[in-house]
Amino acid sequence: MTTNVNKLIIRKMSVDAVPKGGGFQDAIGFLMNPTVMHETAVRAIEWVGAAIQAVKDAPDNPYGDDDEVIAGIILEEIEKRDKHANLN
Repeated sequence: MTTNVNKLIIRKMSVDAVPKGGGFQDAIGFLMNPTVMHETAVRAIEWVGAAIQAVKDAPDNPYGDDDEVIAGIILEEIEKRDKHANLN
Protein backbone atom coordinates (compact mmCIF):
# COMPACT_ATOMS: atom_id res chain seq x y z
CA MET A 1 0.00 0.00 0.00
CA THR A 2 1.29 3.43 -0.90
CA THR A 3 1.66 5.83 1.98
CA ASN A 4 0.24 9.35 1.94
CA VAL A 5 3.77 10.76 1.94
CA ASN A 6 4.64 8.71 -1.16
CA LYS A 7 1.38 9.70 -2.85
CA LEU A 8 2.20 13.35 -2.23
CA ILE A 9 5.71 12.90 -3.63
CA ILE A 10 4.28 11.20 -6.73
CA ARG A 11 1.71 13.96 -7.11
CA LYS A 12 4.42 16.63 -6.93
CA MET A 13 6.58 14.75 -9.43
CA SER A 14 3.70 14.48 -11.90
CA VAL A 15 2.99 18.21 -11.68
CA ASP A 16 6.67 19.01 -12.22
CA ALA A 17 7.11 16.45 -15.01
CA VAL A 18 4.43 17.84 -17.31
CA PRO A 19 4.37 21.65 -17.44
CA LYS A 20 1.08 23.53 -17.51
CA GLY A 21 -0.22 23.27 -21.04
CA GLY A 22 2.08 20.28 -21.69
CA GLY A 23 0.94 16.92 -22.85
CA PHE A 24 1.83 13.40 -23.83
CA GLN A 25 5.15 14.36 -25.44
CA ASP A 26 6.29 16.03 -22.22
CA ALA A 27 5.33 12.97 -20.19
CA ILE A 28 7.16 10.61 -22.54
CA GLY A 29 10.21 12.89 -22.56
CA PHE A 30 10.23 12.83 -18.76
CA LEU A 31 9.88 9.04 -18.56
CA MET A 32 12.63 8.48 -21.12
CA ASN A 33 15.20 10.54 -19.21
CA PRO A 34 16.38 8.81 -16.00
CA THR A 35 18.49 11.80 -14.98
CA VAL A 36 15.53 14.18 -15.12
CA MET A 37 13.35 11.62 -13.33
CA HIS A 38 15.91 11.33 -10.52
CA GLU A 39 16.36 15.09 -10.20
CA THR A 40 12.59 15.60 -10.15
CA ALA A 41 12.21 12.91 -7.48
CA VAL A 42 14.86 14.53 -5.29
CA ARG A 43 13.17 17.94 -5.60
CA ALA A 44 9.74 16.43 -4.88
CA ILE A 45 11.02 14.63 -1.77
CA GLU A 46 12.54 17.88 -0.52
CA TRP A 47 9.37 19.85 -1.31
CA VAL A 48 7.13 17.36 0.50
CA GLY A 49 9.44 17.33 3.50
CA ALA A 50 9.40 21.14 3.64
CA ALA A 51 5.61 21.28 3.25
CA ILE A 52 5.07 18.79 6.07
CA GLN A 53 7.59 20.61 8.27
CA ALA A 54 5.82 23.92 7.63
CA VAL A 55 2.57 22.42 8.92
CA LYS A 56 4.34 20.96 11.96
CA ASP A 57 5.96 24.33 12.72
CA ALA A 58 2.74 26.33 12.38
CA PRO A 59 1.68 27.73 15.76
CA ASP A 60 -1.96 26.80 15.09
CA ASN A 61 -1.24 23.31 13.70
CA PRO A 62 -4.26 21.11 14.51
CA TYR A 63 -2.77 18.01 12.82
CA GLY A 64 0.03 17.08 15.21
CA ASP A 65 3.42 15.80 14.09
CA ASP A 66 2.53 12.61 12.17
CA ASP A 67 3.88 12.93 8.61
CA GLU A 68 1.27 10.50 7.25
CA VAL A 69 -1.63 12.42 8.75
CA ILE A 70 -0.30 15.74 7.50
CA ALA A 71 0.38 14.39 3.99
CA GLY A 72 -3.15 12.95 3.94
CA ILE A 73 -4.62 16.34 4.82
CA ILE A 74 -2.55 18.04 2.11
CA LEU A 75 -3.77 15.46 -0.44
CA GLU A 76 -7.38 16.04 0.65
CA GLU A 77 -6.96 19.79 0.19
CA ILE A 78 -5.46 19.24 -3.27
CA GLU A 79 -8.44 17.04 -4.22
CA LYS A 80 -10.89 19.69 -2.99
CA ARG A 81 -9.07 22.38 -4.95
CA ASP A 82 -8.96 20.27 -8.10
CA LYS A 83 -12.60 19.26 -7.80
CA HIS A 84 -13.60 22.91 -7.33
CA ALA A 85 -11.41 23.99 -10.28
CA ASN A 86 -13.08 21.42 -12.52
CA LEU A 87 -16.54 22.73 -11.63
CA ASN A 88 -15.76 26.28 -12.71
